[in-house]
Amino acid sequence: MEYVSYHGNPVKFMRRITILSSMGIVMDGYTLTVFSYALLYLIPEMHLSSYEISIMGISSIMGVFVGSVIFGHLADKYGRKSIYLYDLIFVSIFIFITGFSVNYIEFSIFQFLAGIGIGADYPVSSSIQAEYSPQEKRGKYLVFNIFSFSIGSLIFLIVAIPLVLFTGPYAWRYMYIIGAVFPLIVLFSRNSLEETPYWLKEKFGDNALKNLDKKIESETGFHFMGIPELEKGKSKLSDIFSKKYILMTIFVSIAWFSYDVVSYGIWTYSPLIFSTQISSVYTNLYVVFSGMAESVPVFIGFIIAIYYVERIGRRPLLIIGFLGSLIVLISFFFINEFISITFLFTFSAFGLVHFFHNIGPSPMTYDYPVEIFPTRIRASAMGFSTSFSRLGSILAVFSFPFIDALFGLKAIVIYFAAFEFIGLIITLLLAPETKNTPLK
Repeated sequence: MEYVSYHGNPVKFMRRITILSSMGIVMDGYTLTVFSYALLYLIPEMHLSSYEISIMGISSIMGVFVGSVIFGHLADKYGRKSIYLYDLIFVSIFIFITGFSVNYIEFSIFQFLAGIGIGADYPVSSSIQAEYSPQEKRGKYLVFNIFSFSIGSLIFLIVAIPLVLFTGPYAWRYMYIIGAVFPLIVLFSRNSLEETPYWLKEKFGDNALKNLDKKIESETGFHFMGIPELEKGKSKLSDIFSKKYILMTIFVSIAWFSYDVVSYGIWTYSPLIFSTQISSVYTNLYVVFSGMAESVPVFIGFIIAIYYVERIGRRPLLIIGFLGSLIVLISFFFINEFISITFLFTFSAFGLVHFFHNIGPSPMTYDYPVEIFPTRIRASAMGFSTSFSRLGSILAVFSFPFIDALFGLKAIVIYFAAFEFIGLIITLLLAPETKNTPLK
């Protein structure tokens, strides 16, 4: 069976595709992480209540919720490139303006608008990555794609160190202003990227592929092979709820939702939890370094995922990730019945959750939608899955401060464990294996 592959060595070309497709996700990681640390400054400056913190926390996530489902569908109808060129400009403008907010309402509005641009990039970039990747290496490229979320988080932490040291209470403003620079770096290169072969064939047939092949050969010196016959039909968002695809829609949406409840809850509020467990005049700086250390298990988990995704497949990694995280959280809860919570104890538990998340749920919930659904609704399905997952993020960010205030950290741990269990069950029941299968 034929599929997208290449005559010659496409490494440089695929590296370019991957870097360009990762920048929106880099910005998602950056904006989530910057908010987590900006809270250390925003709370005293703006005298924030728990309600206001929650509104600010969900604002960019709400933007992703809106942007991903709308622009994912538009990308199926009008092309990936038409959105790919402009979404990061939108992100850059509103990340920059966020740094000049004077109250929680302005902050929330600007972050919501930045989130729309980030949300638009998720289904478009993942579809481009999948549709240009060789079949036998597609999983690795997609894993690296979502790995860039953690790279965005690490970039922020590196930027944050001198800002915390030298800019005092204005550090949070510079964190946002500087972040606006990163999306602009790739805009020119994105303009030179052609529309994907799958979308061109689905809309215009094989003649469009011949022209694309000539274009790629003139730039890189190699050809790509033909692609299989694609599923016929219109690009209707409602088709992801059809009898043929409804179970897969349920699977990818609930699995990603469950993961995001735990992941966003931990990423968003770890700095606040750690800051209450450290007594020092350098608390904010210690918290930043703790965040960098917390990235170590994330990177190790992703290295394992990249190594094994094409060896043992997507489904086993997803099961291992949910099951491992569930065991860690339950153990954390019961051990805490006998010893008091310390910074090192909490840090270790959250680090292990990150480790298992990045073996399975983080990369695989991103991977599955673009591999399961056909070209005509691929970006729509990815957009809906991303959007639905952000309901989990919103639930986590909004509920975490209230659960913590009413019942404490132990209740939050059980709350998170319940969602790890849901993710595990839905995976066992519905997850297919997509390793080395052709796109449709």
